Amino acid sequence: MLRNDILSAINETGYVKKYRTSYIIRDSLIKIYTEIHDNKRKIFSPGLFVGLQGRLNCAILTRHVIEDVLKWDFSTAIHYISYKTLYKYHLRSTKQCYKNLYEVLMAAYPERYLKPYYFKKYKNIWFDDKGNMKHDLVKEAIRELVDIFTDKKGKYKYNFKIMPKWINYKMFQKSILPYNANLSYMLNNCFNNSPIDAIIFAYPELNLKPYYFKHVPKNYWKGKQGKKHAKQIMNELFNRLTDNNGPYKFSKKDVVNLMKYKTYHKPLLPYGKNLGGMLQALFNNSPTKPLELIDDPYICTQVCEVCNKEEREACLHNRTKMRMES
Repeated sequence: MLRNDILSAINETGYVKKYRTSYIIRDSLIKIYTEIHDNKRKIFSPGLFVGLQGRLNCAILTRHVIEDVLKWDFSTAIHYISYKTLYKYHLRSTKQCYKNLYEVLMAAYPERYLKPYYFKKYKNIWFDDKGNMKHDLVKEAIRELVDIFTDKKGKYKYNFKIMPKWINYKMFQKSILPYNANLSYMLNNCFNNSPIDAIIFAYPELNLKPYYFKHVPKNYWKGKQGKKHAKQIMNELFNRLTDNNGPYKFSKKDVVNLMKYKTYHKPLLPYGKNLGGMLQALFNNSPTKPLELIDDPYICTQVCEVCNKEEREACLHNRTKMRMES
């Protein structure tokens, strides 16, 4: 029964659980292991570590070695277990049955609901064999980290609703996940150390933008991409200020009159974000220059020098706009 891999043929999760928790199975496996450990037999029976049933046999014996032979608690095991140790205690089967040691422990301790990223030693968990990022695993890890920071009964108690105002790089370095794990390695390898990219990726439903965060990404305002970002922001701000169902309900004329130097330093965007940094980096603190990026004919007539001279057809902005509309 131990080596015929009956479970693979049955393919029923209920039987897998019964097999894993059966005292008869466990005692039978430990009896065989003890005979090998005491040099009463040389090898395990052929087929004992083959297929689904074989992996379960391996997991059961691994737990026996950790708890009954090595006398380790789980916290010790998760940090110090190695193939070398398992080989020493006659469990070369772990390499045969599982690709990684964290898979061995996850199988041996299913009741702990372990995640691969709880294991400090194993860094290559974020990408598959083809080099593709494991999106579901990465998203799960980031969300678990944020859940710890925002747990109202926990140590930190951050407000999830204003996450862009407080999330930062150092938080991914904190060893606050179970078993003192952190996500520093993941942030570096998956998001080039950008907490902003990580949060936007993990919470697509929030529709976050890089400029909502306390500090925009490095070089965000430089070059053509910087102007592109500014254009996106100004159009969003314009729509936000003139939205009849929004918090401001300004007219287009109000927007033109409102946007002075000090206005850009006020928290007009979501999460209390202002545009003072953008104004200085891209527009030399000119309050009217950013308005030229807004895709609205009325705004153009108010801030564009060509339009002000009643030569509107010569205005490159409006000619581009009219071509798009036609």
